[in-house]
Amino acid sequence: MSKPKTIQEIIEHWHQAARAENIDHRNGSQAAFAQCRQYLQSLSESLDVERARLRYVAQRFSDHFWAHNKAHRTPDTSGYPGHHGCRVRMLRGSLEMHWYYNVFVKRKSGHGHDVFSQHICREHKHRYAKSAFNRAQDWELPIIDETESGFEMVRTVNANLTQIRYQIRANLKQLNKLEAHLQSLQSPKT
Repeated sequence: MSKPKTIQEIIEHWHQAARAENIDHRNGSQAAFAQCRQYLQSLSESLDVERARLRYVAQRFSDHFWAHNKAHRTPDTSGYPGHHGCRVRMLRGSLEMHWYYNVFVKRKSGHGHDVFSQHICREHKHRYAKSAFNRAQDWELPIIDETESGFEMVRTVNANLTQIRYQIRANLKQLNKLEAHLQSLQSPKT
């Protein structure tokens, strides 16, 4: 039998093998479990790639915010300076989008400012509460809202990917139990 090439041919191949009497089902079972594990590993790697793409998209929202922030960095701009900032990063394999509030303290030398950032805690599952931005300048509020709406959607998709990852781990554990159970079956006594 030639090697299957399409998904439908692979499916048909496994259906035929399931009912075949002239093959070694012990080898077939080993192949099935090995391919199940390869599939789950491939899914897990695909999730890593998907998370990298999501980080890219989240960074576009952050860049949108910072472009507006930069445009308002002149003393001639109403609401100068903006005090809010956001960051997108990967930390220990986790995608994070955070907001913080900047406090500007004039240097003792009188030249310039030191900036101290205070992390803003997210109160809702996938979105910061509007009250977290009560101190925002008038120009900041709509940009923060646009950016946070994008972040919320990215966080939701990311949470879904995390759930898929948990299911992959659960299936890998279950496959081990399933394989051990199949191997423990007793042959009929004749």
